[in-house]
Amino acid sequence: MDLANLVGRPALRPGEARLPWGDADFSARMLAEHLDDRHDLASRRPSIIDTHVDWLRSIVEGDGGRVLDLGCGPGLYLERLAGAGWECTGVDVSPAAIEHAERRAREAGLRCRYVVGDFRSAEVASDFDLVLCLFGELSTVPVDDVDRVLTDMAGRLRDGGRGVIELSTRAGVRSKGDRPDTWYTADGGLFADGAHLVMRESRWFEDVSASVERWWVVDESASPPRMIGSTTWWHGAHLGEAMRRAGLVIDGRFGDLTGAAPDDGDEFETIVFRLA
Repeated sequence: MDLANLVGRPALRPGEARLPWGDADFSARMLAEHLDDRHDLASRRPSIIDTHVDWLRSIVEGDGGRVLDLGCGPGLYLERLAGAGWECTGVDVSPAAIEHAERRAREAGLRCRYVVGDFRSAEVASDFDLVLCLFGELSTVPVDDVDRVLTDMAGRLRDGGRGVIELSTRAGVRSKGDRPDTWYTADGGLFADGAHLVMRESRWFEDVSASVERWWVVDESASPPRMIGSTTWWHGAHLGEAMRRAGLVIDGRFGDLTGAAPDDGDEFETIVFRLA
């Protein structure tokens, strides 16, 4: 099935389209997915986040300090860290997610500051004890942007602090591109408020180690069909050298955010680093 020909639109190449985070309706629908604890598709379930936060607290000398979360979503990790006494800053491109996080922080009296923006360019302070970029967020940016993100993370870490990146593994990235093309109908959900048809296709691009997912959405309010695309990159081949260029040293590689040993079939890899 060639969905690009079916709807009269050319196929995507990696990086040519991203999810429409700035769109208010899409942002609100994505927030609902973040907060749905029946699945781990947008954010992890609360019990999993709890175990991750326990481990993150354990890798920093002394408990408490200042933490920065790049791609924080609705602040689910930060509100737990703030509740344990941390001073928190979060950056995310989704207006609805940031509004939710700010409201939660106000209601609980937490020391949290949130910024709406792309974590590749948002201006925030420095001198953090812990800098996070979790759930494959770095894997959503092209290779050319990785150096800049790592350099920014290095500039925001204090001496003795730790950074944590959760990257998609090569197996995890390729699995997205190798999924079979399919279609389904829905009434509400991520892509539209009312009844609609979604045609989904995926491709793996070996030459750039990236997978592209595309969703063609057909509903009464849009003609021709709307296309939404997302690219996931595998950065493992050059990450070590990029770390060195940024003045960072890798302290450890783990299979997840509990310190488990890595496995060849893992979807994500957790990397802990510090200033050289």
